[in-house]
Amino acid sequence: MIKRLIFIFAVLVVFYVFFVQVQVVITRKQRALQAIEKPSVKPVHKVYSFAFTKYTTEGQKEIEIEGDSADLLSNTVQLMNVMAKAYAEEVPVTVTADRGEYDKKKNKVHIEQNVVATTDDGTRLVTESLDMYPTDHVIETEKPAQVKKDNINVEGTGARADTQLKKVKFKTNVTVIVQNAEDKSSGPTVITCNGPLVIDYEKNIAHFKDNVVAKDTRGKLTADTMDVYYNRVSRHVGKIVAAGDVVIENPDGNKTYSDSVIYLADEGRIILGGDTEALYFGGEASKGLKKGVL
Repeated sequence: MIKRLIFIFAVLVVFYVFFVQVQVVITRKQRALQAIEKPSVKPVHKVYSFAFTKYTTEGQKEIEIEGDSADLLSNTVQLMNVMAKAYAEEVPVTVTADRGEYDKKKNKVHIEQNVVATTDDGTRLVTESLDMYPTDHVIETEKPAQVKKDNINVEGTGARADTQLKKVKFKTNVTVIVQNAEDKSSGPTVITCNGPLVIDYEKNIAHFKDNVVAKDTRGKLTADTMDVYYNRVSRHVGKIVAAGDVVIENPDGNKTYSDSVIYLADEGRIILGGDTEALYFGGEASKGLKKGVL
């Protein structure tokens, strides 16, 4: 009888252990399935307002930066909704963008997406990516950029400028459109070149290089290099000085070839330099024209 009770007790113990093991396995599988089905919850980063101002050793403002950031203590602060002001001679250029970063050690600002830089005199630069170097008073981009001031619109790929946008250099694929502010019905002057182009807004001059083509309703002028001077008052093209394989073509198809040319737009005069040749409509050529005024 005792042996039988011991046997029954052993069977019950084995059954209980087996039941517990089965429950453990089922519980582990359920937890595993829940972990797969339930997405992991990432920690929420709180966004703070970031504002920073840096001064020169003389006590003048060098740069101001504002934006939203989740990490204020990092050496490189990641920013959203960026607004930066870079100062030169106490006159700032104000730059806005969707996002960017500020490197505290290098004192460098990189911003991108919907970048717009404006100055107090109304000069406006638009691009998709921009680097700002406040200490050197320089801004630059490798992306396509556009600069507009008054009636002059400049587009090109790759630009470098001072922080007041007084002097801008475009590297390649340049197009300049100058609208005659006094007579818009006459149409704009359009000048293209392979680049580079350096435009000085203070001196009202633009230096074009490589495959330069200037067009307006009066004809077309092509050359290797071209300096275009703007009238300070009317802001239209006042003078063009071109050199290297210069070709002038009027609307009738007549062409004039020379080594150099000075075009005085306000006076309506063209001064040819070096060897010249005129090719008139109809195919007849008149060679060996003397250097002088047409």
